[in-house]
Amino acid sequence: MNTTPEFAELYGAFTGDGWMSRGNTGITMWITGNPKDEKEYYLGRIKELFKKSLDFDVFPRDFLYWGTYGVMIGQRKIIEKFIAAGAPIGKKARIAKVPDFVLSNSELFIPFARGLFDTDGCINFQKSYNKSSVLWKKTHRHRPRVFFTTVSPELALGLKAGLQRIGFCFRLTIGKPRKRNPVPSYKVELYGKKNTKAFFAILEPRSPKHLAKFEQWLKQGFYALP
Repeated sequence: MNTTPEFAELYGAFTGDGWMSRGNTGITMWITGNPKDEKEYYLGRIKELFKKSLDFDVFPRDFLYWGTYGVMIGQRKIIEKFIAAGAPIGKKARIAKVPDFVLSNSELFIPFARGLFDTDGCINFQKSYNKSSVLWKKTHRHRPRVFFTTVSPELALGLKAGLQRIGFCFRLTIGKPRKRNPVPSYKVELYGKKNTKAFFAILEPRSPKHLAKFEQWLKQGFYALP
């Protein structure tokens, strides 16, 4: 089994935005994202990870049917490596988890979490709503929040435990089922300026959209919505 940091990061990206399906001609794998703000990530980091970890060239493109952008892989030898690492075939949202090869090797957790954050994590910024806060804090989005959202309880618990092992105190909250999503959602989140700076320093995300937000906030002390 491939247990390099590059493959762990790639598997994290698959966990975030990938899936496999079985058809008449075999199994096909996709990893895709939003064409509006993730093309650079796929053209850069995803291509690099496939090449470094599997010596395999991918060519990201638009998938107009889904309105997404990313890669499609049909080569059996590549798909088998993901399956051997624990990737499920079919719907995976509720059964996704931190894979065993990452759980058994602490050095692989950070790259796995990086890949997951780049594809399916989020950073946003909030205003202060405390009555005693100064006006600037009430009018500027200065308070950062890093979080992951999933409908898989096993992924949420594994992610929270792994992040705690590297020194972060993430909070796990459970959202109630709704009409559009009839299962609970699980949010693993981290607040605060010091925590966010440490998260980006240790995980070193590669997603240009996340980095742009973080760097704008770091430079001016707040984030302005586009």
